[in-house]
Amino acid sequence: MRLTLIRHGDASQEASRDEERALTKRGRADSRRVGRALERRGVRFSAVITSPLVRAVQTAEIVVGAMDRRRVRVTVSNVLVPEGQPQNVIKLLEGLAEADGKSVALVAHEPLLSRVAALVLGVSRFPPLRKGEALRIKLADGPSRPGSARWRLDPETGRRRRVHLSSKAT
Repeated sequence: MRLTLIRHGDASQEASRDEERALTKRGRADSRRVGRALERRGVRFSAVITSPLVRAVQTAEIVVGAMDRRRVRVTVSNVLVPEGQPQNVIKLLEGLAEADGKSVALVAHEPLLSRVAALVLGVSRFPPLRKGEALRIKLADGPSRPGSARWRLDPETGRRRRVHLSSKAT
């Protein structure tokens, strides 16, 4: 399985509730840029799952919309809420792996994403993803075995950066 973790784009502070915060102009632009960068790299998703919060749903829809060749439906999951448990995300991934989920994108929040990354990479900690950033992980033996971090996509430039993990774990 190839797993892409995407943190939601920059969101407005102007909303009556946190769950209703929408992407800013910058957040929408960064999400489009990441989607286009994924498209240029030939990335295809068999599943895209997002947190139910507005900013995450908008990010997922914009990223998928920018990937022109093959559109995939965006599914919402309460497992990906900001206070979600990483172990529940691993269970979700295990279910997707059994259902032939070859390439999965999860669009969610920090600190959940960095905790999930640490779990699937078999390290004690992983640095937080920046708003709009994407992290690609290869899970050769499924989500319950340590995978390998492939690259990160910078949301401001769309450029790929290598992931360096120290032996101590970052």
